[in-house]
Amino acid sequence: MVDDGTAAVTPQQGWANDGYAVVAPIPPFPEPDPRVLRFDNRQAGTHTVRRSEYPGGLAIVVTGHEPSSQSATFPVWTSSEDEVLVTGDKYVNWPDGFVIWFLTQ
Repeated sequence: MVDDGTAAVTPQQGWANDGYAVVAPIPPFPEPDPRVLRFDNRQAGTHTVRRSEYPGGLAIVVTGHEPSSQSATFPVWTSSEDEVLVTGDKYVNWPDGFVIWFLTQ
């Protein structure tokens, strides 16, 4: 699985807690401005991330794989669609966490 870029993810609470994170894309990502995104600590599985629920996107850390540092670099999966289906393969290929980033149009 190929990512669309990477971003520095810094949660505003502990890695094991849901909340928000500052997500700062690392160049040459097409949208350079950082965003504050919802942040979920989730078990691997299948779920849908909807733009209507997460307008800018969603940062996900996999339960049991929480980083020990304040910030971590995660792969970013971009979409210009209204929803993204996250399947178990994302958790296999990106076992520590990843970001769903809804592109502005």
